[in-house]
Amino acid sequence: MIFLLLTVSTSALFADEQEKKETQQEKKEIEQEKKNTEQELLDRIETLEKELQKLEEENKARKSLEVTEEEKTQKEKEVLESVGREYTLSTKGTLSIDYSLSYQYSPTETFSTQTQATSAALLLTANREANHTFTHSIYTAYSPLDNLTTSLTVPIVYRYDKLGTSSSLTQTDLGDLSPGVAFQAPSSWKWLRIPGIDNTFSLGCTIPTGRSPYKINPTTELSTGGGVYQLSVGSSFSKQIDPVVLFWSLGYAHSLPLKDLNYTVQETYTLEKVDTGDIYSLTMGMGYSLSYATSMNMFFAYNYYQSTTLTYKEIAAPQKTGDSVQAMFGVGMGLTITPKTALSISLQYSLVNSGFTLLARVPFDFAM
Repeated sequence: MIFLLLTVSTSALFADEQEKKETQQEKKEIEQEKKNTEQELLDRIETLEKELQKLEEENKARKSLEVTEEEKTQKEKEVLESVGREYTLSTKGTLSIDYSLSYQYSPTETFSTQTQATSAALLLTANREANHTFTHSIYTAYSPLDNLTTSLTVPIVYRYDKLGTSSSLTQTDLGDLSPGVAFQAPSSWKWLRIPGIDNTFSLGCTIPTGRSPYKINPTTELSTGGGVYQLSVGSSFSKQIDPVVLFWSLGYAHSLPLKDLNYTVQETYTLEKVDTGDIYSLTMGMGYSLSYATSMNMFFAYNYYQSTTLTYKEIAAPQKTGDSVQAMFGVGMGLTITPKTALSISLQYSLVNSGFTLLARVPFDFAM
């Protein structure tokens, strides 16, 4: 009996001990599993932190490469300035000076009749005439306000005309002066502004300071100006549509009649009055920034000239020349030489005749 009790007691003790060991083992396994779960969570958190840090670095790098609104506006201004000053205005107190050099080639062909030495028959001959014009221009502008600019253009003209193979003429003189005013409506003037489009209005005139074609001897002299006073109005527009800048302009010019000339034409007629027709102009194109230092543009320019009326002393009825048009297609490039200096080059080819114009321009801005 005692042995049986001892056996049962020993079995019970052994069972309790075994149960304690199993419980402790389970606790260890649970603790180990908890540690593994915690480590796994820590590893995942660390991985997420690394990925977040990587995304933040990529976002910073992306933002550093993005063009800010200020940089975009400045780049748009540089692209438009490579086209011309008429599309932008300088800030208040800025003195702007542009130097430009243009070369224009305009070939023509004239026909004349000569009597043959061996007979009384007339011989029709063609003479090729090459007109070369170099123009040095100084454009000076001052901005008393942020939206107002006054300007003056002073040209020096050199002309060389060669007729046939032996006859030629040269002339160097002052061209016609062109003062002007450019104005941009403030944002409060909504009736003069188009949403999303920059608009500049201009008003100018041409003063006939050059050699007038109606006051020279055409056999020995060349004109360097138009000879008439001219008033002009225009409006220039631009809109940025990434990655290009669109620009276009409209213009109108009216010339004042020229009276009391007493200009002899071909030793037969006396020209008394000239009334040149009005001029309507249209320009449209696009510019694109290739990099921070270069930009390109292309444009189409169209001018419509109304008929000019000529009044001669010997002819009762005034003579009209008829309407005419001029169309040009041009390509240009802007190169940033220094942060404050740029070089603009353009080549314009006539779509009506076979002439062309090559223009180089260097603008300078000074804060007063």
